[in-house]
Amino acid sequence: MPLVLAIGGALLYGFADFSGGYAAKRMPPWGVTALSQTIGLLALALGLILFPADSVTAADIAWGAGAGFGGVVGIGLLYRALAEGTMAVVSPVTAATTAALPVVIDVATGGELTLIAGIGVALALVAIVAIAGERSAERLNPRLLGMALGAGVGFAVFFVFISQTNEASGFWPLVGARAITIPLAFLLHRSLEPLIRPRMTSIRWVAAAGLFDMGANLLVAAALQRGPLGIVSVLSSLYPIVTALTAMLILRERLSATQLGGVALAMTAVVLLLV
Repeated sequence: MPLVLAIGGALLYGFADFSGGYAAKRMPPWGVTALSQTIGLLALALGLILFPADSVTAADIAWGAGAGFGGVVGIGLLYRALAEGTMAVVSPVTAATTAALPVVIDVATGGELTLIAGIGVALALVAIVAIAGERSAERLNPRLLGMALGAGVGFAVFFVFISQTNEASGFWPLVGARAITIPLAFLLHRSLEPLIRPRMTSIRWVAAAGLFDMGANLLVAAALQRGPLGIVSVLSSLYPIVTALTAMLILRERLSATQLGGVALAMTAVVLLLV
């Protein structure tokens, strides 16, 4: 069941990233983050009603709040990178980072890294170099690379912290997460970006991003509470397949041969980390 939940989460994350990145091409990225996180409360409320928790502790909420900090930084950086760069390139870099870090943390805390997993981590690093090989403004320059990597670190923090919560707490750790993400996203939006009135078309994409993102969070949180951190994180990081395919179909994005190879390596790394 945790593996199925993680795969479902990856599917929804892929649609959320495309929707949020598409909206961020027309609106300030932190504004998209703030509004989408707020709209996502509708899905969270539904989850809390349909699947009530057995027992919630202050520690569960605290872990959730920490996860929320990492998550909102990750989403904000990812949306900005998606808005400025190529979706099919940015997403795999972020995903490879998100998938590799929990494996490294497992090893650092006493877990074992198999040979195949080690190869997966190495391939993820090679993929990042390959994808960033073309440093044109339309592709992945050092600034975009830094944002994509930062987003991956933020998402990895989200996964690690949520995995520390108890299964009995249900989805309540995500309440702690949103208590951090929404105020922080609005603060960063007001501090760093021009305040504009979004168009209805953009709001629809923002709403889609918020609902898909929270739907994915619900599935992944349940998976992390029930399954191993490394495997669940890797499976959840398969989302760039959905983001890239959607971007290629809708936005007609095209990649160079080198970058296509990098994307393939990134996806291979994710699969190897699953084994």
